[in-house]
Amino acid sequence: MRPIRGGSFNTWEFFHGKSRLFLRQVKWGFLLLAFAIPLLVLLTAAGSNAVLALTGFVVQFLGLQGERWYFFAEANHPQNLYYQAIS
Repeated sequence: MRPIRGGSFNTWEFFHGKSRLFLRQVKWGFLLLAFAIPLLVLLTAAGSNAVLALTGFVVQFLGLQGERWYFFAEANHPQNLYYQAIS
């Protein structure tokens, strides 16, 4: 169990502590991984290469995981606003 003075549920779950630059990099990363690269792989594979298709799937999956993290990191939860203000 975590000590009371070592943080709280709000700081663990709602505040990521990342900079705006990091969030911008994550945004461009997931846009490339979830959309641009899989589209290029799909166009080059043309349904004939299973390895490229699997690679496209894995890359898109990673991009969508990054997009999900970004969605929750950018959310304006009251806890985020509070802990950003006091940090």
